[in-house]
Amino acid sequence: MVKVLADEKNKSVYDRDSFVQDYILEAGEYLSQLEEICIGFTGDDRNESLFKELLRVLHTLKGTSRIMEFNKIEKVVHETENVFKKLSGNHFEISRTYVTFLLNIVEILRAALKSVEQSGLDSIENFDFVIENIRKACDGKPFSEDFKTNTNNEETFSEDSGLFHDSKTIKVQISDINSVLQSFDKLIIRQIKLKNEIQKIKVLAKESGFNGFREIDENMEVLEKQSFDIQEKIIALRMLPLDMVLKPLMHSVASEAIKLGKNVEFEIPSTEITIDKSILEKLPKILLHLVRNSLDHGIESPEERKSLGKKEKGLVQVNVSQNSNRIIVTVSDDGRGLDFEKIRTKAMEKFIEKSKEIQKMNEDELVQFVFMAGFSTRDEVSELSGRGIGMDVVRSEMDSLKGKISISSEKNKGTKIELSLPSSLATQDGLFIRQGRNLYLILSHYISEILTVPKSLFLKLQKGPVINLHNELLPVYDFDAIIGKLSGTFSWEGGEVPLVVIEYLNSKIAVTVDEILHYKTVVIKPVPNLLKSFEGLQGLVFDENYRIIPVLNIPNCIKRFKSVSAYDVKELEVNKSRKVRSVLVVDDSHTTRNIEKIILEQENYKVSAACDGIEALEKMKSCSFDLVVTDIKMPRMDGFDLLHNMRHTESLKHIPVIVVSSVYEKDMETQVKKLGAQGYIVKSDFERENLIAKARELLADG
Repeated sequence: MVKVLADEKNKSVYDRDSFVQDYILEAGEYLSQLEEICIGFTGDDRNESLFKELLRVLHTLKGTSRIMEFNKIEKVVHETENVFKKLSGNHFEISRTYVTFLLNIVEILRAALKSVEQSGLDSIENFDFVIENIRKACDGKPFSEDFKTNTNNEETFSEDSGLFHDSKTIKVQISDINSVLQSFDKLIIRQIKLKNEIQKIKVLAKESGFNGFREIDENMEVLEKQSFDIQEKIIALRMLPLDMVLKPLMHSVASEAIKLGKNVEFEIPSTEITIDKSILEKLPKILLHLVRNSLDHGIESPEERKSLGKKEKGLVQVNVSQNSNRIIVTVSDDGRGLDFEKIRTKAMEKFIEKSKEIQKMNEDELVQFVFMAGFSTRDEVSELSGRGIGMDVVRSEMDSLKGKISISSEKNKGTKIELSLPSSLATQDGLFIRQGRNLYLILSHYISEILTVPKSLFLKLQKGPVINLHNELLPVYDFDAIIGKLSGTFSWEGGEVPLVVIEYLNSKIAVTVDEILHYKTVVIKPVPNLLKSFEGLQGLVFDENYRIIPVLNIPNCIKRFKSVSAYDVKELEVNKSRKVRSVLVVDDSHTTRNIEKIILEQENYKVSAACDGIEALEKMKSCSFDLVVTDIKMPRMDGFDLLHNMRHTESLKHIPVIVVSSVYEKDMETQVKKLGAQGYIVKSDFERENLIAKARELLADG
């Protein structure tokens, strides 16, 4: 368990440690590119494009090293860049001396990367001599191309130092893993079809008296087991540790507590639990908002806590656990708790026509208002809560992740919010049910209870049947109504009936079905474009007979069929919600893109990324952006050309642009501002939040 106190100083707005492995991989790629460039320089003719590419790679590596605060690597790269800037100014071929010189610098940097991997420090042997030697090369003075500090003939580098660089990891695109998984899914489908064909042949063979299928059955059983194992291993390749999100969250919350003047202890676990990358990417803004709510709405001032007999220091906790293939994340505090009477009063003010109904609501029903857009119990919005995403966005994000959110709260004791998430979006546990001739799947995390009851237990109310389960009245619906066949009426005839109790946002309904079949872990397919307009579907699965089974969208069902005294959330939601600003980050460095993305997402901007100017322009054709943050030196199209294209395109010329550069150069700042950039920031200034301040300034009208 790691504890962070709010009074600790936190200079950086991101957790550097989370990016070290990415940096090592990316920097290694840049060094390989430098080696390839050296090979190109060994030709007889001067190659201007190679010079340009060399300076671009050095510049990018320098900027990435600076933002990661590996100052020795940055210094070596910076001094090397100066050497080749001077060489690029003349019109002669680069000598083999300088090629050897560059190759040896690459080896020095590789050794530094190895030091980073082993100790976290960018140690460079004889650092002062290395810098002095590079500066001699820049000044045209005699220098040592092989960086020997000894006068004997001992080799500085081992014979195989540049031939192969051992690594325990390789870089694989998520899209490649998804492609493999899709191909494997097709293989599974073929396997199911083959099994069905064998079953048909067995029936025909049995009629003719042949019964020699034992070996085939055994092989099919082994094939199915091996296929399942391989599928699990492929899915595991998309999994990342939750710590990648939790550690940066720790520092952000400490900083927020300082701003609010709250005396808070923040507890967060170290965990080895992994989760799907696509889920992990959406978790930071969800968790950050929930913790901000705890700080702003939950934790009292030291004086108020003292008067209530509490410890002056408040407590905010984030806990993580795993139950089968579900990840449970809880955010809790020991603050004032939800004020349900205030929620009731505000709801009655907002929805006057439903005042009588709201007056009778219990606490679970009142919680639903918390998840409505624009609903707040505060008359004035604070700076902290006002700039965050609302609980309605938390809810919709959880829905998209096939997750479930629930709240429990006690006055002056605190609030606990529980997020239930799948470990992977590819596979889910679900309950197969039959209605008529059709099969359906209900995801297991929405199921509260399964039972068989006599219809005599149902009570008749004006709005329809209800059942008393554990002293709670639940409305009962026929499954046909759930899937949209509203013309069908509930039948009171018959004896016992299977009942599935489903739960969402502290609301429950009971659904009658014809038959409950079985639980199973399944691979969920996305809804085809043809059916995306049908909100009742959340995906599709194939059963063992190769039939397509719809996966029900339970949040949509619950929204349409609420508890007896509640009413449709969708009808009550405020149409106008705070606009989420969209930012495009353009940088050829993967590490820099990710860091800028996290910095901006922590301020609740919607962030997209592009690796150069051409990709940025392509993205701006299909999506609208409120702000562009771009590097200068990039392949294919640099920042200057990107700015020029934007300012000469009618639909893009109004978008503000912030240029992020590795070093401060007055001429460059003047040039980018002439081209229409509104901001110029040096990458090392990130820790002083210059990027955030400039983004807020340019988007102040939102």
